[in-house]
Amino acid sequence: MELLIIEIISKLSDIDTSEINNESEFKDLGFDNLDMAELVMNIEDRLCITAGERMYYAKTVAELIEQIEELNITVK
Repeated sequence: MELLIIEIISKLSDIDTSEINNESEFKDLGFDNLDMAELVMNIEDRLCITAGERMYYAKTVAELIEQIEELNITVK
């Protein structure tokens, strides 16, 4: 799950995956509210889920992953 989310973040931000980890804060990656909305929509499409509103306000990559995992989904 972590690698998939980091890959999506990397594609949207043009930041290499090696520079993104669980502790990365979205503000430090240059994400604003619009970028977060785009990120969440990309995750919804890729994982075929409906995101909770909290995902839009995740501060770190780890928080976002935790919120996705709470949905009890399995990445194929």
